[in-house]
Amino acid sequence: MFGKYGKLLITLPLMILSVMVFNGCQDKKPERPPHYEGWQIYSYKHFIYHFPPDNFWGRNIDRFSTAYERYLQEDCEFLAMEMPEDTIHFYIHTDPRSGKELTGRELPYHTDNQIHWGRRTPFGLELARYLIDKMDMRMTDYQVLYDGLATLLDYSNSDYHHQTISLVEIGQYIPLDTLIDNEAYGRTNQRHREWEAASLTAFIKYNFGINRFKILWQSTSSFEQSVRDLFEVDMAAFENNWNEFARQYFQGIDIQEVPMQENVAPDSIKQ
Repeated sequence: MFGKYGKLLITLPLMILSVMVFNGCQDKKPERPPHYEGWQIYSYKHFIYHFPPDNFWGRNIDRFSTAYERYLQEDCEFLAMEMPEDTIHFYIHTDPRSGKELTGRELPYHTDNQIHWGRRTPFGLELARYLIDKMDMRMTDYQVLYDGLATLLDYSNSDYHHQTISLVEIGQYIPLDTLIDNEAYGRTNQRHREWEAASLTAFIKYNFGINRFKILWQSTSSFEQSVRDLFEVDMAAFENNWNEFARQYFQGIDIQEVPMQENVAPDSIKQ
């Protein structure tokens, strides 16, 4: 196929080829970050921060920016990926409502060069999603793996193994065969499925390494077949091993979500 179309291109007029090349370069230009009237700007290493006047984190931007640079480095090490070369524009909105009014989108969200955070989700969640989308590999077919990786890196200081076993103890545990079925997964309790997804991801990363997790992430085989190929056990044994691993961190039933405290310095929120 390449030879066929390559020969066709050679016959095209030089002017048309020039236009095609020019347009191709245009498509790769980064999106221009929005400018919001009256907002302040602060640059530090890989980030440019944008925030409204009197914003709490704007007044504490030194701590905030130092923490996020550390998050970025630790996430890239965890994911075994290079640090991004492009500058990340980080928008600190006052809250999700005002953020939606300003951007027209639900917060948080990210684009190719921007992260918009509304201060109602964990500090590291959208940064993790941003980096996951930057990884040089195909998107996984399994929502549980995407959510698990992003939630694990959210810097909420949550113990997702403990929370998973809490669900087991109160009879609200979501079985693995439900987690890997995207439609069934989407019908479950969001908080509960994300806790379990993060625990599952951490179990795989700790016991088998990020490379085998990435192979599972990219696999086009069934999840069951991938588990057999990668971990040399069947699904039942794999799920049992995960639950036993998570139970090491169980400290009694307590599945209350700790509210986000906006006056807590992000450098105190650790993985």
